[in-house]
Amino acid sequence: MRLYLLVIIFSFSAWGHQSSLNSEGNPIAWTYKNIPLAITTNTSDMSATLAQNIILASIAQWNQSSSVQLIPAGSSYNNIIFDSNFNYGSAVIGVTELTYNSLGQIQTGTIRLNDNYFFRSSPGLYASGQVYLGDVVTHEMGHLLGLGHSEVLDSSMFYSSFSGQSTVAYDDISGVRKQYDSGYGQIYGYVKGGNSIGVLGAHVQAISRKTGEVVSAITNENGYFLIGGLNLDDTFYLYTSPIKKQESLPGYFANVQSQFCPASYVGSFYSACGSEHDGFAQGINLSSAQTSVNVGVVTINCALRTQTEYHYQKLQTSFSPLTIFDYAQETKFEKAFTGYFRSTSSAAWSVSDHLVVDLRNYSNLSGNPKYLKVSLVSEPLGDQLEYVMNFSQNSVSLPGFQKEISFDASTGTYNTDMSALLPLSASASENIFDLAIKARRLSNYYIAQTFSSPTLFTSTTHMPYLVIASVWEFSGGEYRPLIDSGPVLSDNQACLEAPYTYAVTRSNVPSESQSNITPTDAAALGAACGTIEPPKNGGGGSNLLLIATGFLMVAISKRAKKFLS
Repeated sequence: MRLYLLVIIFSFSAWGHQSSLNSEGNPIAWTYKNIPLAITTNTSDMSATLAQNIILASIAQWNQSSSVQLIPAGSSYNNIIFDSNFNYGSAVIGVTELTYNSLGQIQTGTIRLNDNYFFRSSPGLYASGQVYLGDVVTHEMGHLLGLGHSEVLDSSMFYSSFSGQSTVAYDDISGVRKQYDSGYGQIYGYVKGGNSIGVLGAHVQAISRKTGEVVSAITNENGYFLIGGLNLDDTFYLYTSPIKKQESLPGYFANVQSQFCPASYVGSFYSACGSEHDGFAQGINLSSAQTSVNVGVVTINCALRTQTEYHYQKLQTSFSPLTIFDYAQETKFEKAFTGYFRSTSSAAWSVSDHLVVDLRNYSNLSGNPKYLKVSLVSEPLGDQLEYVMNFSQNSVSLPGFQKEISFDASTGTYNTDMSALLPLSASASENIFDLAIKARRLSNYYIAQTFSSPTLFTSTTHMPYLVIASVWEFSGGEYRPLIDSGPVLSDNQACLEAPYTYAVTRSNVPSESQSNITPTDAAALGAACGTIEPPKNGGGGSNLLLIATGFLMVAISKRAKKFLS
């Protein structure tokens, strides 16, 4: 028997959306799509009807995400129960027990909820010893479907409890799609450092142009990653960074290192060799004609890559307008620019970055109404900043479009990401836009209400943001992005950074050569639950996978959902 133990704690670490893996590297998954689940509502904290409705709402979250379906049943080998004689420790709020065979095929599953905690019946942030039932159940059901933990801050599979966890995020949805469905997009490649050495345990986030949401993966010992379950007709930007807390990684990643630069390498956006100092992240387009993209080699970076002229402007007392998107120079429908702010020490607003988007040469203004969409993404990068974004068009201020930190009443959380749709004028000469972006330090209150586990997952020094400027149209009753047709990607094989990179092997996993890895190799996706393997008692066909979500009820933080569709 093997015992896999994964504990979810407030204020510690996590992973990208990953399948749980057994010791042979096989994904833990069901072999059929309709999974019966018996619900026992034997808690004294609320009525049986109320508890069942909350559990059914969590089931609906996952059932809407993919073709695999959790089916409430009167009786089943699979159960969700409230356990007043909970044997997994007082700090653990729930566990998911799965039995599976050597191929990783799940045979039975039980979710046990620690009924010694007080389960609340409505979303919100509660005192120690109390938690919203839906937040715990939705997370546990992800484990029941075979998902491990995520390092994406708003993912339901994030290791630490937060208000709003009852709603699955894009990272969760793509994870279960990748496990059970086809027809979605995928991005794959290698993260490497100097001497073309693959980096084990790099966190690769794909940021959606449409929504600003993130889907992620973690690299194996060859640096290989695959991000699957992605929506088509969208563009994605890759952000690569070290994992946040090595000690919390499973045994699969026990040997992860980050000391490959003069200091630890930092987060950076994937940009082309030769233009790494232009400040533009490469867009990766997915469509029905291009569902799978190999990005080749992505380098880790020893410093943030952004534009030389932008660096110069940041040293001045004022910021002269800097053009980041000129349709006359590149007939593209979108550009993504990397900016940053240096310090969170001041509560006063910074000098504004002035960025220009020039669409005066975009002439296709007839037919469906056209828009400039401007999105600012910072939350997935862990900036302890709040932003305000103001707009002008043809030197005329657009006060009605100002964007700032927003509040989500359904979760009681704040969101520092933002986007605006600016109508293009029928007169092409008027379509030049100025974006004024300023920032200041988030108050302690906002930090607690914005980020889960801020001590580990946010930064006060390395604070980039991504501005995505793109052309959209209103068609068929919805706003749709105009997609560039397959630009040629330039990988980083010729401009690898991190001169001190050395080979690192992962722990307790059969080795595999780079040559035998394929884009669909699930084992290469990495993060599974941490493992504790007791002595084998010989024979036997089934193993026990214990996925425990332990919530230490202290200093609870919140994390807002962002750009929800």
